[in-house]
Amino acid sequence: MGVDQTYSFLENFADAGGWHVVAVGVFLAVATLLITHLVVKLIRRVTSLDGVPLPSSSILVNVARILLYGVGAGLILSICFGVDVNAIIAALGVGGIAISLGLQDTIKNFIGGLQVTLMRIVHPDDHIIVGSVEGIVQDVTWRQTVVKDYENSVHIIPNSVINSTTVTKVEPAGLVSTVVVLNNDGREVDEMIHEMEKKARLAVQAVAPLEKDPWILVTQIGEYGIWAKMRFVLADTSNAREARDAAMRAIAPYTRNNASDMIDG
Repeated sequence: MGVDQTYSFLENFADAGGWHVVAVGVFLAVATLLITHLVVKLIRRVTSLDGVPLPSSSILVNVARILLYGVGAGLILSICFGVDVNAIIAALGVGGIAISLGLQDTIKNFIGGLQVTLMRIVHPDDHIIVGSVEGIVQDVTWRQTVVKDYENSVHIIPNSVINSTTVTKVEPAGLVSTVVVLNNDGREVDEMIHEMEKKARLAVQAVAPLEKDPWILVTQIGEYGIWAKMRFVLADTSNAREARDAAMRAIAPYTRNNASDMIDG
């Protein structure tokens, strides 16, 4: 039975009146809910092929729900209540043009969210840097991308910004990198760095599980100190702030008092 035949059958069934209308309405409502559930489940499976689960508020999930609920509601109104759905759609189209003029930023963010999701620019658990914001992506909704940094601050970034600004992905996601300035007091650099790495490893292990032990890379040697980056990879980023703090405290005796700390992917 084709789509047109099914539609005609349901119309004729509803024309019988009475409980038939109720039965058709219930059938369409249940069918809509079932199809929506299956489609959402399929979307989650397809978008989670890399092992990253899709949050319930994801833009793709919500778009699918809205479209399918809209189709189901249209069928119920048309078949059970004889409402001219085409006229409603036409009216919404005209009204949509007027509304869109006042919601340009919202529409831009919505389109940006679709592009971010469909093109897989970023997805949950990615470690990204956008401008001055660095952290782990928590969710990509219809309007914004939610990022939590290592200070446990949540940043709400409009999707239009994500789509139009340079986005740096840091791999692996659990990488924590800190700039330090070491004392240039004549000690053997390799020996000093080895001691620092050992102390940092012990300090971090007491706070969070390590996937890769701390290592220090010298980036510049000057008159006032040795500039370096200390990095380590966490198995779980939930305690990244505490782990970074523990590592910095452990190597503090080796650093200059005026050293500036920062997260640098």
